Parts: sequence; C-alpha cells; structure tokens
Amino acid sequence: MATAYWEGPGAAKEFTHPVPYRLLREHLAADARILDIGCGYGRVLRRLADAGYRGAVGADPSAALVARGRRAWPDLDLRHAPGLPLPFRDGSFDAVLLVAVLSVVPDDAEQRRIAAEAERLCAPGGTVLLCDFPLQDGPRYTERYAASPSPVHGVFTTPDGGLFRHHDPAHLAALFTGCTRVHTEDVEMTSMNGHPIRGLQWLLRRNR
Repeated sequence: MATAYWEGPGAAKEFTHPVPYRLLREHLAADARILDIGCGYGRVLRRLADAGYRGAVGADPSAALVARGRRAWPDLDLRHAPGLPLPFRDGSFDAVLLVAVLSVVPDDAEQRRIAAEAERLCAPGGTVLLCDFPLQDGPRYTERYAASPSPVHGVFTTPDGGLFRHHDPAHLAALFTGCTRVHTEDVEMTSMNGHPIRGLQWLLRRNR
C-alpha cells in the first residue's frame, strides 16, 4: 500500500536510480511484454517507449505518482494498483522490473509478496530486473540506521517523512527463489535527495 509520503512529498521527487537499458536491450525483443512494478511517474517506461518498446505497462500504489505520469505522458500505460495481486495472469510478461521498489518497503513479509508477484507474472525463461540499494558504509546512513526504531537493520527515515530500507544482498537474493541471477553490477549514483549512494543492479532469469 502507498504511504502518505508517496501521496505527498514523495510524489514530487525526481527518481534517480540508473537503469541498465543497454542490458535490457540485449535480452528483450522490441515486442517484449514488460511490466514495471512500482513505476512511479513512469520515467522508466518513457525511456523504454522512446526506444521502441510499446508493450510496456506500469503499476504503482501511489495515485499521486500515477496521476503525475499521466499528465506528463498520456501515451504511457500507467495504472494505479493499490494492492497485490496485480490483475494479470501468471506468466503474462517477458520482463518484470523492480526499480528502487524494495527500498521503500521496510517490511519483510511485504517484500516477499512483491518478489513472489514479480516471479508469478514473469514468463518462464523471462527476465526480472532488480535495481535497489545495499547497506551503505558512510556515516550519513550508518547513523540513520542506528537511530531508527525499527528492529530491521538498514531501515531509516528522512527529515521529510520518508521511510526507506537498504539491504544485505543475501536478503535480496533469498527473496527470489524462483529465479537465477545472471548479471550483477554495482553502481555509484546520487540519491533522489542529492546524496552519493551505491546501488545494485541484478538481472535474474525466471526458472522454467
């Protein structure tokens, strides 16, 4: 479910997590069916559509973010989806994208539901792209982890009311039991609040 943050301050943010579009092009035909879970305002779908991928759908629990994307890009298929499961048949998509989604879901059980939904909707042999954030080493984040009331290490809040989570990569790997990882890359980037941060990009193959 969307929190008040993503209907308020979060809905005005510019998302910054880089997406390995070159890698996606290597694995996806132009007519690929693509689902972007947690699509936000559609910035990834915009880039894909401009590259010729017209079979892409985005779903997000934030009505405000989806409305923002529809105003900016009415040609994109952006859908408000307040909860799971999403209204698609098993194996409906050649690729499922999770770009900085688990980082805004602090709860283990909800993360497992999202990962299971991504695997359900991805066709056997298809691609799951996971872009997220590992635990960070610098004092900006380690101090926030320590100050968080959450028992989960890596959960923290921001001054404007956001609730986020960084992950032990082993935890992320354990979420995707129906997939095999075929590509791993670490990236240096800037957070949506303008701070240096490390990200990870995994390409997973849905097991047959």
